[in-house]
Amino acid sequence: MKILYIIVAILILLLMITIHEFGHYIAGKLLGFKIDEFAIGFGPKLFSKTKKNGEVFSIRALPLGGFCAFAGETDEEAILAPEKIKSESKSEGAEVREQSNQEENQATQTDLRGKKFNEQPPWKRIIVLMAGGVFNLISAVIFAFIFIVAAGASTPNVATVYQSIDNAAVCALESGDKILEVDGKEIDFNYTLSDALEGKKEGDVLDILVLRDGQEMTVSTSIREYDTTVTNEDGTPITAIGMGVGLLYERATVGEAFKYCVPYTAELSWMILGAFGDLITGKVPISEVSGPIGTVNQMANYGMQNWTYFLLLMPLIAANLGLFNLFPIPALDGAKVVFTVIEWIRGKPIDQNIEGMIHFIGLIVLLALVVILDVYNLIFV
Repeated sequence: MKILYIIVAILILLLMITIHEFGHYIAGKLLGFKIDEFAIGFGPKLFSKTKKNGEVFSIRALPLGGFCAFAGETDEEAILAPEKIKSESKSEGAEVREQSNQEENQATQTDLRGKKFNEQPPWKRIIVLMAGGVFNLISAVIFAFIFIVAAGASTPNVATVYQSIDNAAVCALESGDKILEVDGKEIDFNYTLSDALEGKKEGDVLDILVLRDGQEMTVSTSIREYDTTVTNEDGTPITAIGMGVGLLYERATVGEAFKYCVPYTAELSWMILGAFGDLITGKVPISEVSGPIGTVNQMANYGMQNWTYFLLLMPLIAANLGLFNLFPIPALDGAKVVFTVIEWIRGKPIDQNIEGMIHFIGLIVLLALVVILDVYNLIFV
């Protein structure tokens, strides 16, 4: 059964990467870039089709990736599509010999397919480089909308009320109460119960608007120390403070989905940036990061618990992929944007061999890190 969820997870991850590369492709087409190939997947070709203008669309054997190959941008192609580089090398001499007889045809081809990547002005290259991440972030908003409509908005409901240390009820809440507001602030996608309780301490009084038996009412309750002798059914101590809360998903309207999808995606993006910050500062060990195989496995495990987790993970993965590719890490779009901005300021490009080598090494390091992380998670986690 799990293999089915693994296949779904792979298809979702492939969709995210395809959206990213399609962003590069669309921006490149609109701005007149010469595109050699748009590929879904890495490795040997399983299927390919050449358009009349010479662009190649291909599906490759390894589904955890893809690329949009611009003419003149070969640092990644040397790894992702080596057969293309070899083909160009073999035909290079013949093209030079026939150049004088084919100038008119080549001019027509340039008009149809555009200029090579590095022949374009810096501002165009920056737009094309950033388009992949921007498309991912836009898709994250769309996926968030779908999730909210399909799965609904989660509302905190009181599941259990624990006793305080003096055996008095911790609060005036009752099991089954639906929490609508805390201290006058509505609980929703933007402001969760965790947000409302953040920074609160013992003795603080909360005014909570609840829905009880079809009636809205406001109850005041103070945060108090709970009875540590109370245990769960399996004998483990209760760790909640005052009450146990369950999340009840209720179908949201299209209007609510429109209202919350952008703020929800923004909150996810901020959370992702915070996680990357913790990773850089060492608060989160690198061993907790997963490569594509680990990500697929985790997605499949969540999907087996509840199919709606797939819908929940899609905006998270899309935002993650979009933001990560905009970081100034060699081989990623963000680093290429930095080099292009430097070229724009200097008025001349950095030595292409040096820049290409930096990106090439960065790509090798990233691929090696992904493999190491996946192997580590498969063996030790």
